Amino acid sequence: MIKFLKTLFCIALCFLFTTEAFALVEMKNDKNTLSKELKATSFIDYPPFGYIRDPHNRTTFTTIFQEFLDDYVKENYFTPEYVVNKNYETLIRDVRRGEIDILLGMYFETKIYNGLEIIYPSVINNPMTVIMLPSRINEIKSTADLKKLKGGFNKSEHISDYAKNQMSLYQITEFTNSNDMFEKLFTGEIDFVFSSYYFGIFETSRLGIRNQVSFSKQTLWDMPLFIGVSKTSRYRKLLVKTLTRMSENPETKKKMNAYLIKTINEIENANRGVVPPAYTKQPQK
Repeated sequence: MIKFLKTLFCIALCFLFTTEAFALVEMKNDKNTLSKELKATSFIDYPPFGYIRDPHNRTTFTTIFQEFLDDYVKENYFTPEYVVNKNYETLIRDVRRGEIDILLGMYFETKIYNGLEIIYPSVINNPMTVIMLPSRINEIKSTADLKKLKGGFNKSEHISDYAKNQMSLYQITEFTNSNDMFEKLFTGEIDFVFSSYYFGIFETSRLGIRNQVSFSKQTLWDMPLFIGVSKTSRYRKLLVKTLTRMSENPETKKKMNAYLIKTINEIENANRGVVPPAYTKQPQK
């Protein structure tokens, strides 16, 4: 009888361990395979932070946050989907409504982003700078010197409200595209250009004038870029917790900066053979 009970106990014990082991494997498989869909958007016309390379094909969308999001979804078992099929303002409203979960890149205390939850700290900075002809760049010793001159700004840029307020203190003409703006710079109708540094590098490289202009060594205003989370997203609590943890990791910002520099170098190299426009001063009428 005792022998029978011992045998029965051993069988029960084996069954218990086998069941627990099976349950652990099943839980692990569920965690790895049952990923959640995460909808994300970003700038769609502001290179290199986010833009569509071919306007006729929105699948050519690219963003400087690509590696950041790739790392994030792997660690947190999401399946990412980029939403870029509307204009930027509408996409922001969709984030606010919870139709899109996260926004890759937003500014602090900037009206367009009201109602979104901001993740601290920022993962990358977007400094504002001055672009001038090399023969004149040394004229500027401080921002006070710029107030005596005429400047230009490409209004398609996405900048913070703080930077916009600061620019209002200068004599600025807004342009709808960089080509017209830089033509005015080369012909002397404006003296300088306000631009975020990386967008300025992209645009001058694209136009073939990268080596014909100079960027100020000092940053005028820094514009930290943050990740934004929809307050009505079904994943809000999880996103805030995990994105904050990732943003606080020093390696995240280090990796983002390295990827940004790599991207800028690639842009410059890819456009080295571009023939610059023949800017000429128009006769006075």
